Amino acid sequence: MAESIVVIRLVRNLRYKLTYVKIFESYLETDPGPAVTSLLNSLIQAQQTAIAPLSSYLRRLDVNVQDIELDEKLMRHAFGRDNVKSRLRFIYEGLSRATAWYRMQLVDKQMTADPELRDLLLELGEIDAAKLWLTEATMAMLRISTKPKPKDYSNQRRPEPQKLEGWRPRLLEDVRRPSWSVERSPRWRQTPKPRSRRKEQ
Repeated sequence: MAESIVVIRLVRNLRYKLTYVKIFESYLETDPGPAVTSLLNSLIQAQQTAIAPLSSYLRRLDVNVQDIELDEKLMRHAFGRDNVKSRLRFIYEGLSRATAWYRMQLVDKQMTADPELRDLLLELGEIDAAKLWLTEATMAMLRISTKPKPKDYSNQRRPEPQKLEGWRPRLLEDVRRPSWSVERSPRWRQTPKPRSRRKEQ
C-alpha cells in the first residue's frame, strides 16, 4: 500500500530537521565566534524540541523513525559554505523556506483533517519562525546581509537568453496537487483607453 501524502511530507520534514542538527553541530566545530556559537546552540535546542513531537506522531502512524536517513544533498550544500557569512545565509534561507512550507501545509485540507496534526504543524511552524527571527537578529548584529552582494556584470557581455520551446516553470509539488486551495487574486484595474477624437470637417 502506498504511503499517504501526510506520511511522505512529515517524514521528509523530520529528515530535514535531523539533517540540520548535524549541520549546526558541524558549524559549531569551526569555532565561529561567541554570537554565532550562541545562535547555533539555540538552533540545535529548538530543532531537538521540534523533533520529539514530530517523531512521536509518526510512530503512531507506524513509521519507523529510527530508519530515517540524513539528506546527503542538503549536507553537501551546507558543507560547501566556507565562511561564517555564507553559512548564516544558508541557515537563513533554509529557515525561510521552512516557515513558508508550514504556512502551505496549514491551508491544505489533507494536512489539517486531523486536529492533532494541525496543532502540531502550528507548533512546529512557530518554532521555525522563532529560529528565523533569531537568525536574522544575529545577522543584523554582525552586520551581515541576508542576501549576498549582487555581482557586477556591467563590464561583461550578457549572453542571449535561450528560447526553450514548450518550457514552463516548475511549480512546487504541494502547489500542483488538486487539493491545494488557492484564492483567486484580485484582477488588476485596467485603465480605460481614451476615445479617439473625430477629425473636424
